[in-house]
Amino acid sequence: MNKETKQADLSYNEMKSAIQKIDRRLEDIKTINNEVDSISERSDPRIKILSNKLDQLLCDIYGSQTVDYIRYYDDVTYLNRSPLYMGRKTEPHIVRDGLTKGLLRAKQQLEAIKNDFVEKLDDAGENESTKTLKAYEGLELHKSIEKAASKLFRDGHYAHAIEDSVKALNSLVRLNSGIDNKDGTELMEFVFNPTTPVLKFNNLTDRQDKNEQKGFMMMFSGAVVGLRNPRAHKIINDSPEMALEFIAFISMLASLADKAEK
Repeated sequence: MNKETKQADLSYNEMKSAIQKIDRRLEDIKTINNEVDSISERSDPRIKILSNKLDQLLCDIYGSQTVDYIRYYDDVTYLNRSPLYMGRKTEPHIVRDGLTKGLLRAKQQLEAIKNDFVEKLDDAGENESTKTLKAYEGLELHKSIEKAASKLFRDGHYAHAIEDSVKALNSLVRLNSGIDNKDGTELMEFVFNPTTPVLKFNNLTDRQDKNEQKGFMMMFSGAVVGLRNPRAHKIINDSPEMALEFIAFISMLASLADKAEK
């Protein structure tokens, strides 16, 4: 190793940033891989553009004057794996076969780099999902919510964890109120309405008490409309951080429901 090249020494934040950049380039590789059948020449500009992006990716991650950049350069940026003939054009099917091989090699190498970063972050406890899981384990959740959500959350099924948390809250309100012929927002607005509530959070002696009752009713109803219903009818990709906050909120509502007087 000469003095012009050095080993890259990435911080944890640089690794996190690199993972995001790699994911974007993997999507680019996927896109052009889907277009291979429309490529017939080695000089197709799409190949050059992607190759330049991959080169820039390595520069951004490692710096161009590093042994890491040199080590990965050929595998990641050299997409034209078809032979180049002197004096005649490379057949389209040969171009496509070579490009497919080049894209596969680049994809495999980038995934290996990414996995190495993820493993290092996990080992250091710096991975975002790992940090969020530690935070989740530190929560003192209502037992009904913990039972409904925890396995799903630990397995990374964040949207389902939120949805099942609200289902558990719904069941808890039905149990505590004795109202078993209503569900969802209808249940919440019937049980917690500020005029004739089945479960009340205060003595309802003045306007402020009724406003508080109404506010809590809206929070329970909002959990159903805003958190359960969308996830029951379409695919939502919740982040672990967002799921953590929503589940903590639902647990708080469950605790309120247990404290309410019938």
